[in-house]
Amino acid sequence: AGPTELVQKMTNLLNVEADCSNYHKLPELGFIVGGKILSLAPRDYVDKAGSRCDVTLMSLDVPPPKGPLFVFGIPFLQRYYSVYDHANSRVGFAVANHAGENAPALMSVGATEQARAPSFLSKGGRRKQGRLAPEQ
Repeated sequence: AGPTELVQKMTNLLNVEADCSNYHKLPELGFIVGGKILSLAPRDYVDKAGSRCDVTLMSLDVPPPKGPLFVFGIPFLQRYYSVYDHANSRVGFAVANHAGENAPALMSVGATEQARAPSFLSKGGRRKQGRLAPEQ
């Protein structure tokens, strides 16, 4: 999920045909995180049900100072294995191994990358009863 304006632009540029006629021509989407590219294949961002295709990107408008931002939801959580290391302020990603795919090594996004990509906590969030909660 991301800012409406960007999601609409991405959806328009992708131009996914409802009848799936251009599915095999769709590109991978790449998102730069901590200097690395996390990519999604069409199977990750298109819901293909029978002969119908729909883009699964959602709009989410978070106002400043917390936003604008992207939330890497189900498509990323299905595509990437995630490891959360709160003690060292790091998140690691590796391509999830589905049906015998070869997965590359774990990519780590740590405290040194926070200056370029602030985390929820560094943007004013706080822990509340074991969960993350925005400052009020």
